[in-house]
Amino acid sequence: MARVRKPAYAGSWYEGTRERLLEQLQSLFKGRLGYGSLPVLGEYDPRLLGLMVPHAGYVYSGMAATWAYGEAATHGPRETLVVMGPDHHMASTGFATMSEGVWRTPLGDVEVDRQTVSLLLSSVPFIEDNFHAHAFEHSVEIQLPFLQLVYGGSFKLIPIIIHDFNLERNIRLGKALSKALEGKKAIVIASSDMSHYVPAGEAEENDMKTIRAIESLDEKLIHSVAVNYESLCGLGPVIALVSCVKEMGCSKSALLKYYNSGEISGDYGGVVGYASIAFYK
Repeated sequence: MARVRKPAYAGSWYEGTRERLLEQLQSLFKGRLGYGSLPVLGEYDPRLLGLMVPHAGYVYSGMAATWAYGEAATHGPRETLVVMGPDHHMASTGFATMSEGVWRTPLGDVEVDRQTVSLLLSSVPFIEDNFHAHAFEHSVEIQLPFLQLVYGGSFKLIPIIIHDFNLERNIRLGKALSKALEGKKAIVIASSDMSHYVPAGEAEENDMKTIRAIESLDEKLIHSVAVNYESLCGLGPVIALVSCVKEMGCSKSALLKYYNSGEISGDYGGVVGYASIAFYK
């Protein structure tokens, strides 16, 4: 039997039953800060290569995430989804994936892309195959119900968690990912929130500087700005994403949506920033 990575945050960070989760996702898309309509899967369009998407509880970041997944839907089906997120619990040696198994959510099971993960493990020696490192990490899990809503059960997953901020290693990971994905209909996702627990004005100023750096597609600049302003909890995943999509022919990125948690809670004294960014050929 396949190893099952059971949902750790269903019923807390997002709704825990299929029916209530579908209702929640639909309400996020139609919410005040949301995409405005439900996602409709279009024809395959290879121009969308990657996304940066936030990963807080749905009540906070979910409406920002709908902009990324609404954009994904318009670019049609994909067979492989890479989701890279920070390893908040530092449960790995720096980089961890899963070579086999399924990820379970209230919407069903998502199979790991064993073939592509095998290629990645063979080409990047510092990534470990560590099922247990993923057990309580939310940064990948939070993205899966959105992906299931958009794509149904027609995709496989490459999960990667990172707590190594080394610029060269994350660039190397991105380049290896691009080679492993050759010939596949794929989208690469970096799961990351932005500034944490600073006043809203400061968060927006620092986050916009970071977003401009991300839009430059310059990994060194992104690293420098994000470290200076402590504005990306998923710094490693974002660097790896940019490295990967550049190898895949990325020529531009665009901010789809930005807001901070004060827009939800009404507390602007110490906020978290949320952004959805798309990367295109």
